[in-house]
Amino acid sequence: MSTQEYAAPIKDEVHQRFEREKQAYWAMREELLKQYLGQWVAVVNGQIVAVGTKMGKVMEEAFRKTKSKVMFVSEVGHEDRVLRIRQQAAGKYDRHYRPAAPIMTTSMSDLVETVPIDVEFLIDTGADLTVLRADVAIKLNLFDAPAGFIHIGGVGAKPEPRPLYGALVQLAGQKIVIAADCRNDFDENLLGRDVINEFEMTVCAKRDVVHFEWVPDEQA
Repeated sequence: MSTQEYAAPIKDEVHQRFEREKQAYWAMREELLKQYLGQWVAVVNGQIVAVGTKMGKVMEEAFRKTKSKVMFVSEVGHEDRVLRIRQQAAGKYDRHYRPAAPIMTTSMSDLVETVPIDVEFLIDTGADLTVLRADVAIKLNLFDAPAGFIHIGGVGAKPEPRPLYGALVQLAGQKIVIAADCRNDFDENLLGRDVINEFEMTVCAKRDVVHFEWVPDEQA
């Protein structure tokens, strides 16, 4: 994938670093299949630095260990897995939508927390991952933090490989590392199940209630 196919221009130096990590992953893939089939791995400086069952958790560990915003993260043996964006939007309820849509405003930043900003999301229980408008991603400097590719499709749409970027969501007192799809063809930001599933969520349009409560991993 060329730099022109990203949602926004990506610096040549960042693109080259990312490509080196991607090439290192594919060079190791046959060995990785024997040891890590079905698990997510993160490659930094040509080495496996984190392994686990959740993409965000693997990214978080890789950043904690290396402080590198550039990494290549992939699910070993399932590189063609397709994630879906199904806009069944579920914050406060915004009555400008018909029917009313639940909205959550929360703080986001890049992985090093240099430029935190408040971002308004549609809460989307049908989206497998979080989606950011390209203009929001630019404000957060996310295009300096490529994390991998994954196939993404919508209802009735053919899946396409999309670049993902490392970001940090702060919600209900917790910091959640995610790999976001940053797009210039969406009008809204979507908070997907990569974040939602970390919490107990209560929503009620009639009472205008949207409530998130942290659920520790041992209770999930």
